[in-house]
Amino acid sequence: MLLNIIICEDNEELRMYYQLMIKDYIKKHPNISMKIILSTGNPNDVSIYMESHPNDIKFFLLDIEFPDSKIKGIDLATKIRQQDLNSKIVFITTHEELTTLIFDRKVEPLDYIAKEIGLDGIKKKLYQDLDITIERLIPSSDQNVEKFNFKIGSKKYAFDINQINYFESSENNHNVFLHSTNELIEFPDTLKSIEDRLPNFYRAHKSLLVNPNNIKSVDSKEHKLVFKDGTTCDVARRKLAALKKCLNK
Repeated sequence: MLLNIIICEDNEELRMYYQLMIKDYIKKHPNISMKIILSTGNPNDVSIYMESHPNDIKFFLLDIEFPDSKIKGIDLATKIRQQDLNSKIVFITTHEELTTLIFDRKVEPLDYIAKEIGLDGIKKKLYQDLDITIERLIPSSDQNVEKFNFKIGSKKYAFDINQINYFESSENNHNVFLHSTNELIEFPDTLKSIEDRLPNFYRAHKSLLVNPNNIKSVDSKEHKLVFKDGTTCDVARRKLAALKKCLNK
């Protein structure tokens, strides 16, 4: 299951900092499916997203006051809670005087982060809140899926195999690109070595190793594979028949 993260902060500079913090958290937790699905300074954008994605698993990082909008953060949070009882809401603001109103509205936020504690303090609390959100909203079965292990330097990574679309060898043949549903990672390895470790993946091209489980369709005319997330990659003409047979098993 994908954890959809929504940021609503009218200060663009701070919003960018929050995005970087969360992206760093996502990179450190490759076994959990997470994505910043919306980052905006306009609370109306959040309302539109809510209406079109009622069943998503969501984490909201909200400011309380939006000077350029008629919608206040507390009103937005009230609307979110009315539509979604399970989503996690974290307020990040300087308006401590509004904490009583938060409880009066029965918004039930996961946390209230004061901007005065500084970026390092915000990052620490935000990471704690994301840890709690994953523990409470993401099924343990989704946290213990099969992993692909690799190293970049001395650092070890474990990536959810279900999130991998394909591997692509780089031009110098010493590195490989991992194309996932939400990011691109380059690391030292070879397709031959990965192919030996992932026997269920298919060599669609001399430079491509694909995950058949994530393929949505095969465009035989254009010699392309279309993945479930809409991305594509090439497939060798001579590999088409065998790949189709593999997908029809």
